Amino acid sequence: MLKENFEIRPIQPDDKDGLKRGLAMLSSESKRQRFFSSRKDFSEKELAFFTEVDQHNHIAFVALSKKEEGPQPAGSVRCIRDLLHGRPDFAELAITIVDCFQGMGLGKALLDALAEKAVKEGIHYLYGDFHTSNIKVQKLLEGYCVRHHLPAGSFHLQRQADGFLYFEMALA
Repeated sequence: MLKENFEIRPIQPDDKDGLKRGLAMLSSESKRQRFFSSRKDFSEKELAFFTEVDQHNHIAFVALSKKEEGPQPAGSVRCIRDLLHGRPDFAELAITIVDCFQGMGLGKALLDALAEKAVKEGIHYLYGDFHTSNIKVQKLLEGYCVRHHLPAGSFHLQRQADGFLYFEMALA
C-alpha cells in the first residue's frame, strides 16, 4: 500500500517549491517539534541547502503522495555527515512527515531508504536531538533498531537539561 500511495526518491534541486508547500502543510506543533520553533517559510539559501545535496556527505530523500490532482509533498529525511567534529562515519538526522500522512509507515520507509544509502556512503551512525514530547520520533528510531535486529546498545538516549533528548543510533 505504501508504494502504491507514495513515491520515495532522492531530493532534487527542483523540489524547492515542494518543500515550501510541505512546510505550509505542517501544523504548528509539527513545526515546533521539527524546527524547535514556528517556521513560516524557508529562505532561498535554506532551500538551496536542503535541495542541492551531493548524496554523499549530505543525503536526502523526499516522499510524494500520488494524488489524482498531482503529487503532494508528504515528507523528507536527511542526514549530514559530521565532518566538523572529525566523525566521518556519523551523520546528523532530520525527518519531517506532513501531519495528514503521519501514522502510515512513511517515516519508516524514509528512514530505511536513508539508512541504506548512508551505509553505502560510509555512514554507520546517526545522531541528533529531539524534544522529549516527540514520542513519535523516539518510537521510529527504536523501531528501526528492532526491525533490523540490531544488538542491545545500538540506540543511546541522553536526556539534556533543556528538555531535549540527544540520541546516537547504529545503522544496519
